[in-house]
Amino acid sequence: MEADFGKDYFEMRLESIGGLGANLSGKLLGELGALYMGLNASSFASYGSEKRGSPVKSFIRYAKPDKEIRINCPVISPDMVVIFHERLAGKPLVMAGVSEKTKVIVNSGESAGFIRDRFKMCAGELFVVDALKIAMENKTRVNMVLLGAVAKASGFIPLEYVEKVVS
Repeated sequence: MEADFGKDYFEMRLESIGGLGANLSGKLLGELGALYMGLNASSFASYGSEKRGSPVKSFIRYAKPDKEIRINCPVISPDMVVIFHERLAGKPLVMAGVSEKTKVIVNSGESAGFIRDRFKMCAGELFVVDALKIAMENKTRVNMVLLGAVAKASGFIPLEYVEKVVS
């Protein structure tokens, strides 16, 4: 399955707090797009002080091989938003640019219906994964579980490429 490049790019924003691995995840997604999928890819992060608990945003853009990525600004209208911690869900800065066309992944033990109602999300598709529980059960990290969720929810990123880029 292919990404929807109807607007030149497929854009993702990872919303997190320091220590959960959003910066690394963004770098890995950029590398995955460029090296394994043959796409033009760009990724960078924005964060305050480099310490646990501070806000972290990671931005990823994919473009078809024949389309150059000539912008290097934060993702304003994301095709996908990944929320690494449930407490960030619903916050205006986290949900900025989310529309009925945006896929949103939230790390939470709650149901998708509960999350949508509680945070009044207007996301098109909402995916909820208890990444902390899965990470604990499999002795891995939350960001690795969320990378798998990104692959699944995207509909075009092969899971085997995620496995290759993290190994």
